[in-house]
Amino acid sequence: MYSVCLLIIAVVIFRMVSTGEPGELKNYIIKSDKIEKAYKELKENFKMYQIKIRDTFAMGDALFVDNIYYLESAENMQLTLRFKNSRLEEMFGYSPDGDNAISSRPSFFRYYLKVSSVNPNAGDIESSNYILDYVILETVNENSFGKDTDRYSYYVLSFDDVKIEYATTKVELYVVKNNIVGETVFDEDDYSARFTLFDVNMPKTKVQAKKFDLGG
Repeated sequence: MYSVCLLIIAVVIFRMVSTGEPGELKNYIIKSDKIEKAYKELKENFKMYQIKIRDTFAMGDALFVDNIYYLESAENMQLTLRFKNSRLEEMFGYSPDGDNAISSRPSFFRYYLKVSSVNPNAGDIESSNYILDYVILETVNENSFGKDTDRYSYYVLSFDDVKIEYATTKVELYVVKNNIVGETVFDEDDYSARFTLFDVNMPKTKVQAKKFDLGG
């Protein structure tokens, strides 16, 4: 009985350690001149929110999204994507070391943010007049964390010019396989994963910007 309990505790601890994100990602934000300038000007009046989305997984358990922050005062959105390295090896044929190592490629995917203006009175989201207008944004910065030999790797993505009207905006992240040979172009019908990062029914929580060392 005691052996079984110890085994269960050991398994739980192992899972917590193996799935826990690197310590350097706690309160981590990719800084930029635009963000630092806005923070220096506004200080305690700098508005920043954390968003909790409904569906955090995609591609089975291969991809997980977390740490979604909307820096309203800088019109910037950032998030962390966690990849299961074994699944990346399956999809791309990479191995933990050598010329074919995961880290030998700058990125497996391209990331696009679709920021839509929606009609809240359309009723059904499939309605033809639900999406009134939209813009497609690409990352302005990306940082990676973790080693090829780890169970997971982490990618922090930063997008500029994200303007959200909380009652009428929908934000979606499209993860598209990177075309190493040619240019990867956004195609709404051709993607590996898609997340809704914000809509009118999604809760957001105001956070203290001073915790994130934004500069100034």
